[in-house]
Amino acid sequence: MPSNPILICARDTVLREELDSALISAGYATSLVGSPADAVVAMRHAHFDLIVAEGLAASGAIASLRTAGSDGVTPILVVAPADDVEARIAFFEAGADDVIGGGFAPNELEGRVMAQLIHAGKVRPEDAPSSGSAEIISFFSPKGGVGTTTLAVNTAVLLAGGGGPSHGRAARESVTVPASHVLLIDMDLQFGQVATHLNLSPRYDAFALASDEQALDDPDQARSFLTQHPSGLMVLAAPPQPEADPRITLDHVQRIVETLRPGFDHILIDLGSRLDPRTLWLLEQSDAHVFVLYPEVGALRAMSLLLALLNETTPTQARLSIIVNHVFPRQLLKAGDVEHLLRIRPTVEIPYTDVDMVRAVNEGVPLVVGRPGSPGALAMRHLARAVIGADQRAMPGRAQPRRGLFGRR
Repeated sequence: MPSNPILICARDTVLREELDSALISAGYATSLVGSPADAVVAMRHAHFDLIVAEGLAASGAIASLRTAGSDGVTPILVVAPADDVEARIAFFEAGADDVIGGGFAPNELEGRVMAQLIHAGKVRPEDAPSSGSAEIISFFSPKGGVGTTTLAVNTAVLLAGGGGPSHGRAARESVTVPASHVLLIDMDLQFGQVATHLNLSPRYDAFALASDEQALDDPDQARSFLTQHPSGLMVLAAPPQPEADPRITLDHVQRIVETLRPGFDHILIDLGSRLDPRTLWLLEQSDAHVFVLYPEVGALRAMSLLLALLNETTPTQARLSIIVNHVFPRQLLKAGDVEHLLRIRPTVEIPYTDVDMVRAVNEGVPLVVGRPGSPGALAMRHLARAVIGADQRAMPGRAQPRRGLFGRR
């Protein structure tokens, strides 16, 4: 059971008691106050891992609360009026780490609280995912050019604790950010661009690790081949030369994952858009699949073929998220059309934000860091919650798989 101390700040007595009851039932230690001024006083006398607040003005109060503690920035989850999209956006722009609408279900509140604690690195060790069995989350699209790398990078930064106002320029310039328990592996081994998206210049890469027999069996040595992002995220970059791709075998990939897995809670893998034995093995090992498509007939056809193949060949009970990424301004099909054709409800729609996305890649600053209040960043927060199971729509009607291509876990 979690034991993180949480401060509840709500003017409405009924809501305050509702929040308190839900969080106590989930195992959290709570303290209650009725105003932002009382919250500031409470934070000066006690430590809190998270603030859950209601009745805040969008300007001023949020920033004051987040920095009122004596031990750095405290994440804040704001309760906004139900169905008020403008209020939600205003709260994000004012510095809220997440926003939940009034009328929430207790399990939604619990999931969002846990997601924020994971993002902030404040989940107690006994409550964190079991070390030695990292959850593997694979990002893949059967059709290239749909933003798979962008989504993998931004999700990884969020899970590592990045994103939001506390990870702006000052955080990017920090040299004391601890390494997180989140690893992002670039398995687009011909033309992978994870390092570009993060403005990293890796000294080592996946091919260098695959070429070192000792490191492949030694977790400490293998970790030395990783590159750390200022958010704390650890990255295993793709090789800079495309010709290295065929020299990284399935055996190399299996040993890399098995050696690094004990040291992380989450391993995210950008698989690109090519199916080969390495990709299929990684899909078999994954706890969550994030499949990305652009809403047009060709992409839908390719996704349908992929899902049929996996139903036939890949023994997995992985959570599935279908992401509709609007990479072009004109919508050829809507999310409802995608659901009708694939018989799966899309988990998240990423809105068209061409200028923001291009700028983020060119500057090497993920959207959730550079523009955390933008519509695209807000959608990616939804995605991050979904991939860890805090906001997940299950895939209906997935057939029982018949056989595996590369063996079970």
